[in-house]
Amino acid sequence: MQSLLSGRSELAEDRLAVTATQIVERLRIRASHLEQLMEEELKVGSEMLQLDGNSSGIHNSDMMGLESLLAQKKAEIQAERRREDTECWRDLTNVMRDFLNAWEGFSRNEAKNRFLALLPKANLTPVAAGQEPNPPFTYHNDNRNPYFQPYDR
Repeated sequence: MQSLLSGRSELAEDRLAVTATQIVERLRIRASHLEQLMEEELKVGSEMLQLDGNSSGIHNSDMMGLESLLAQKKAEIQAERRREDTECWRDLTNVMRDFLNAWEGFSRNEAKNRFLALLPKANLTPVAAGQEPNPPFTYHNDNRNPYFQPYDR
């Protein structure tokens, strides 16, 4: 029984490690995406500043079109940043739910292991079919398995 629970604890511990890795990886992906978006936004901002500085040789309607295009690009980048934050939050919420379920399973198995460790070690010996076990050690409950009865040495 203890080895079965120990195996379950190891499985739950592995699930914890995998979900923790997923959390860290998703945050790394988010940071990478946000860094790329920041670089794009800085590039667009720089282009907008250059446009303002070199506006003397460009027709007013051409400059307005370029400003509008750059402003639209900047708005798209900001919208993408908000989408990335929302997707990251949704992903992390799902992974955290898995993490908490794994933690609950791990904690439950660890509690069972601690409980079993406190119980005295019982010696179980098989009793052949049709053979009566030692009377002082029989169970008073007929629902118990008649093939295994504890004995004292």
